[in-house]
Amino acid sequence: MSDTATFNECCSYVAALVQEHPIPKDTHVPSAITISRQSGARGRSIGKKLKNRLRADSPKDAVPWTFFDETLVEKVLEDHDLPKSLAKFMPEDTVNEYSSTVNEILGRHPSLWTLFEHTTQTMMRLCSVGHCILVGRGGNKVAEGLSNVTRVRFVGSHARRMQQMVTVYGKSVDDAKHYIKDEDHARHRYMKHHFNSEIDDPTQYDLVINTDHYSDEAVVEMILAAVEAKKGCKPL
Repeated sequence: MSDTATFNECCSYVAALVQEHPIPKDTHVPSAITISRQSGARGRSIGKKLKNRLRADSPKDAVPWTFFDETLVEKVLEDHDLPKSLAKFMPEDTVNEYSSTVNEILGRHPSLWTLFEHTTQTMMRLCSVGHCILVGRGGNKVAEGLSNVTRVRFVGSHARRMQQMVTVYGKSVDDAKHYIKDEDHARHRYMKHHFNSEIDDPTQYDLVINTDHYSDEAVVEMILAAVEAKKGCKPL
């Protein structure tokens, strides 16, 4: 699916929220899922298969299950009437504070903190409505305390993640090694900078899965079981 088609799907999800079948305030909030992942641990492919399975299982849902990864940034900018050019200042990492401050002073874009607040607000809104799968950007911390959200992390051995980048994405061995190192460090910095949290702490998640040992379909089944199990758990 193209990026444009994926973003249009996300827009359709939001449009469904305001149509003629709103979710009553006194009903149970539908489930939502956040995904944290090591680079090369198949987060994107599993997330999309998870969305497809959830849609197939509930074809009559007024608000269809929707997958937000890179499209989350576009959704944030749309929500807050900000130009799309700001996307480059919103990586899943910390950005150069000096460059950001200069641009802020010149009035070219909001502060990094404001952009982060906008991101968090959009993620909270999506989680509070449910039927969404949010990838990255500290979703596990944003949704902390929300009983309808199942927080998942995918990990894997360096060798298997390297294999994924080489065979699926066509990277050279050297490029794959540098890419995995850079992406993992970027995500670690993002969590530490914005949430003072360690991304590899397993207690931050409801379910941690080593994707070395399971197919995409098997992982989907595990997550579905976790989502169902959490529905019957009362928050402490």
